Formats: sequence, structure tokens, C-alpha cells
Amino acid sequence: MAKESKSSQTMRIDLQPGFASLDSDESLTVYEADDAGTIFLPDRKSERDTDYNRLLQSIYDGVVITSLDGYIIDYNARAANMFGWEDGELTGTHMTERIQGANKKVLETIKQNVTDSRHTIIDASCVRQDRTIFPAEIAVNSMVVDGMEQMCFFVRDITARKKTLKALEDAVASLEEHDRARSTFVSNVSHELRTPLTSMIYAVTNLLRGVAGPLPEPVERYLNMMDGDCKRLLGTVNDILDLRKLDDNKLVLAKTTIGLSKFVRGTVESLRVQAERKGVRLEVHDLGDPSRWFVECDPHKIERVIINLIGNSLKFVEEGGLIAVTIEDDPEHAGYVRCSVRDDGVGIPENMIEHVTKRYFTVGDHVTGSGLGLSLSKEILEYHQGGLGIASPPPGFDKGTLVSIILPVAEAPHIMIVDDEEPVRDMMARQLTAHGFKVSLAEDGQSALDSVTEALPDLMVLDLTMPVMDGTEVILKMKSDKTYMGVPIIVVTGGNLSGAKAEILNGYSIPALSKPWVEEELVDTIYESFLGKAALR
Repeated sequence: MAKESKSSQTMRIDLQPGFASLDSDESLTVYEADDAGTIFLPDRKSERDTDYNRLLQSIYDGVVITSLDGYIIDYNARAANMFGWEDGELTGTHMTERIQGANKKVLETIKQNVTDSRHTIIDASCVRQDRTIFPAEIAVNSMVVDGMEQMCFFVRDITARKKTLKALEDAVASLEEHDRARSTFVSNVSHELRTPLTSMIYAVTNLLRGVAGPLPEPVERYLNMMDGDCKRLLGTVNDILDLRKLDDNKLVLAKTTIGLSKFVRGTVESLRVQAERKGVRLEVHDLGDPSRWFVECDPHKIERVIINLIGNSLKFVEEGGLIAVTIEDDPEHAGYVRCSVRDDGVGIPENMIEHVTKRYFTVGDHVTGSGLGLSLSKEILEYHQGGLGIASPPPGFDKGTLVSIILPVAEAPHIMIVDDEEPVRDMMARQLTAHGFKVSLAEDGQSALDSVTEALPDLMVLDLTMPVMDGTEVILKMKSDKTYMGVPIIVVTGGNLSGAKAEILNGYSIPALSKPWVEEELVDTIYESFLGKAALR
């Protein structure tokens, strides 16, 4: 197979055993012959031509000089030794007999390259006198001797190179096998750790909620410490499991559309106790209109990214320090939203910034951590068509670190409001529109089902008591149809729920709010429904 180099001045030809050779019925043009068919070739250079001979014999590679038709005219001792021939025995034979897989077509290609003043490099196996072969790299160029153009083949035996390459490939394969075994072991151990950790977190959470009754202050403090440590360890376990999935190209994202600002604020709140315990201020600021910053993402993966960034800052910030989280339109990429975490800690040395997103890399000897956080965060963001950037110190500051993530802005979720009271529909529509949601309205259950068949909403807010078709019937019809059963439903209704209706809502895990509702509670419930939708995927 012929392949031209970038400069187009060299053509590389790969010849593999099994191609047609001179033993085929393809004939070659004879250089010159008499009526009896005898081949005439120019004489080898006289031994008296010492300059030519010394030059030829001094070349490290095997050198074979042929006519334009490929018949051997001259060669050096190195070539004779490579091919296992006595002095003079190669003269008059055809060069393609010495190259396994070479034929008339290959020779014509070489001649054309010579005519075009283009070098030719051939990767092939050469044939010795005893029919054994050796791997070779052959460079072909033209030369003019006594006014006659000839071809010059520089043959280099690359047996040692091939052996070294094979040994290197075997070593790489062995390392990859060991790496797979290590990854499998770590992954299996991580799976074994995740189950008891999840059980411990569940038990501690229930105790903190008062399931076993009031807790003394010291017990509550210790449980909070245990809860934080268990969650951090579970995060590391999940990092390791995701690392394996990334290596195997098996990481699956459970995407849903969320409002990034509200999501980030909720994540920050989960770390506030940890920050206060260290005496660090933790702030969140929206630099713009948060109602526009919807992103389609795997919320659990992005939550871990944000926790990772803030957790890293907490390691480097001293007591009395500040961690500021900001959300804004990305000034460098239209259609993206940026979330930045800035701290006033010790910062990252300039020569280490490019390394901190590499796996297992940690800054300094005193800082704990697996060295996976930023690396996995970067890879997870890339799976979301996003990115991660680091500056230390942040622009405009003399110390600290700024880590920014960007995600593409997504279309706002579509929420259908179904209620027979027009004032209720209008008030709820104004509230949800102010939070950036797209809203459509339906005045009864039948109208809602008719609309759903035309445009599937991302979520439905539903009253239960309506004419034509009530909300309970809408729920049963939607949850029994594969097309609509994945649409989250929130019930906002007046009065007390009967036992049968409450059982239906509990059976489908549908949250219910009472009229008059609280706007913040409604919005929180919507976000929780989107997060729950992602968890079920």
C-alpha cells in the first residue's frame, strides 16, 4: 500500500508477504538484449575507480544500484552480506527478487517517483540467498552515472528494531492487562464498600431526623461528623466507580433539565456546616438573570463536580477565609453558563496548574485526597459538552484559586398547568414564568390529555377536582400509557384528600400541595420532581 508523506516529496510503500512476485505471469521489460535474449548490463565500476568504490563501501546501509528496469548493476559489501551472496553473484539479478511482495506494479511506482524527483521508502521483508527473510526499510532514489540514470536502493536491516518494537508492544500489553486487573479489583472493592456506606448514611440521617427520639448535643455533633465523613468516603467510592466506567466507555448520564443557579445553591447549602466548622465564609452570587440558566445534565454527576470544587477549596483555605461561588453567562462562549468557585487560599503553583486535572495528581504533601476529583470533574463535564478552567491566582487577586466550569444552556422545561379555575391558572403561570419555565394551560382533564398527545410536557401541575375529567382519572390514564407515564406530576388541590385518592398519589409517588400554595414550595417541588426523574433513568 502506497502512502505519501505530508511533504509529498516521499512515498512510503508497505509490502506484506503474499502479494504477487516475479514468479507471477507479469513480465518485466528487459533492459537490453541481443537476438538470443542475452541481457546486457553496464560493467561494474572498476576497482581502480577507488573514490567511487570507497564511497560505496563506506556507506553503513546495504546499497544496491540498479537500472531503471530493476536489474542489479552494483552493490556494496554490506548488501552482499545482508543477502548472503558472494561478491558478484547479485549482478544481473532483478531487485524485485530480493524484496518479498514486490512486482511490476511496485517497480513502475518506484520509477515514476524517480521521474518525479520523489523519494520512495519501502517497508518489506527481503529475501536472502538461502530463501530466509529479514525485515528491512528500503529508501530508493535516483542517480546518474556516466550520463545514464540509475536507481539506488539503500537497504537497512531492521530486525533489531522489530524485536525491540515487539518487546515494547508485549510490555505495553502486559501493563494494560495488569492495569485492567487492578481496575477490576479496585472496582469490586468499591462496590463492596458502597453498600455498607449507604446503610450507615441512611441510619445516621434517620437518627439526626429524630427517628429514635431527641439526641443529646454531643451525640448530635458526633453523628454530624460521621455523616460528613461517610458522605465524603462514598463520594470517593463513586469517583472510583465512575473512573472505571470512563475507562470502559460505559459511563451513562441520567440527564434532566434543571435550573443551574437553584441547583448550585442547594449543593452549597449541603456544605455550609462543613465550612462553618472550619470558620470559612461560603457565599453564592448570581451575576445576571438566573431564570435563563437551565442546563440539561445528570444532576447527581454535576452535584459531585460542584462538591469536588468547593471541597478542594476548603482544603486550602485557612480559618477566616472566603469561598465565593458565582453563576453567570460565560463571557467567552455564547450559549453557555459559567459557575465559578473562587477561594483566597494558598493557591496552586504556576508550574502545577496544567497537571492538577491529571488523574492521581495532588498538590503538596500535606493535602489529603485521591487525586481524582478534578480529573473526573473535567471528564464528566466533557461528557456534557462542557469544560473546566483553572486560574491561580484569580484575575484581579494576589492569591487564591479560581476554578470555573461551563455548561451549554438548555431550553427551559415545559410545564402544563391543569386547573378549572382561571385565576388559579393565571397566578401559577405568572409565578412559573418568572422562574423561566415555559407554561401551557388546560382547563380540565380531557383538554390536558388532548394537549399531551400533541406536545408532551416535561412536568404537569394538576388539580384533582375538575369537570369533564378529574385529576385522578388523568393520573390513571397517563400512568398506564408508556408514552406518558414518565411525565412527572404534581398535585395542587383544595380540600382534604380522600383515602382512595391519597392511596393513588402514594402509589405513584406523586407529591401533593394544598391551595393556597406557597410559591417557593411549589418551585422546590418542581425541582425535586426533575431530580427524581433523573434518578429513575
